[in-house]
Formats: sequence, C-alpha cells, structure tokens
Amino acid sequence: MPRKRKKEEELEELIKSKITLPNEGDLFGLVLRRLGGLWLEVSCSDGKIRKVRIPGKLRRVRIYEGDLILLRPWYGIQEDTRADVLYKYSKSEIKWLLKSKYADELKKVLTEEILEEYL
Repeated sequence: MPRKRKKEEELEELIKSKITLPNEGDLFGLVLRRLGGLWLEVSCSDGKIRKVRIPGKLRRVRIYEGDLILLRPWYGIQEDTRADVLYKYSKSEIKWLLKSKYADELKKVLTEEILEEYL
C-alpha cells in the first residue's frame, strides 16, 4: 500500500508543476461571452466584469463561453474594466484547483452548474 500512496504523491507534484498558478495581481475569470475579434467579456474573481483581450501568443487557443481563464488586469490604465488572458484551464486542471487552496477563489467565479460538473 505505501507504494501506491507514493505514486499518488508523485503524480500530485507533477500536476502541480505543470499547472499555471496565479501570481500576485492575477485573477481567475469565467468567460461570459465572446465580443468578436480578440475580445471577451469575463466575470472576474474580484466581482467585476471586464473586457479581456487575447494576446498574440494565445490566439491559437480556442476560448469559448463557460471556460475558466487566468487573467491579469491592466494595472495603471483601466484596471477595473480591462485585462489580458494569461492561460486557459482544462477540465483536469480545474478539478485539481478545486481541491487546492484556490478553491474559495474559484467558487466566487464558477456557477453552481459548472461546480456540480467538476465535483
């Protein structure tokens, strides 16, 4: 039995090293709708709705309504209304985040329907 537990711990460390976690100032966001072009309307974990831009390096990543993303507000310019996408989380990454210390922050953003899907 101890061998199995050790493999689970190794797997947990591997997942933790691969997932992009928020730095100071970064927020989680739920995509509400696509605005066209490179813009999205996103509900953020601080309770605000922002117009979020998809930067050049993420233009090939498909982001749709209901996706969980990591974003960074435009500090100093329009921090309450604008932000940039940093990362789009997959389903397995969301499940891991809901078991981690970021669970409370995610529950502010995710709807009940989405939470039921992952728990």
